[in-house]
Amino acid sequence: MKMLGAFIVMLSCSITGICFGKKIVYRIEELEQIQRAMTTLKNQIDFLATPLPEALQKIGSKQKNILSSLFLETAQEMEKREGEKGEEIWRKSVLTWEQKTYLERQDIDALLSFGTSIGYLDRAQQKASIELLLQYIETTLSELQQKKKQQQKLYPSMGILGGMLIVVMLL
Repeated sequence: MKMLGAFIVMLSCSITGICFGKKIVYRIEELEQIQRAMTTLKNQIDFLATPLPEALQKIGSKQKNILSSLFLETAQEMEKREGEKGEEIWRKSVLTWEQKTYLERQDIDALLSFGTSIGYLDRAQQKASIELLLQYIETTLSELQQKKKQQQKLYPSMGILGGMLIVVMLL
């Protein structure tokens, strides 16, 4: 019976370590998806002169991931525009969407600061705002790539060692 308990503890600690190691991978994937979507948004605004709600709708419908809900919800609310500014609509959408993502607080803050310029600035200023967000994402991605190498080895090892420690302490 003790062996079965020890096996279960080791297995659960190992799986926990692997999950913690994967969290950074999911964050990188989501930042890359945002980067692609924002590049597309910049092109829609800059080259095609697409109105913002329409551009957000197009980008949201092309996404096949968690990001689509952010863009689609924002586009729908902008279409209604019941006296709210674009910034307020974006903020509500991001804060609702935040619960479904692996992004950290600083990533959400960068998205929220992008929203301060959404909808009421001219095309050049919106393009500059998107560029600023893209620079943040690029910097963050390069930092995360370096951390990823360390953490993908560290967390599973810590999970296994933590499991061994618990088993030794219990036996």
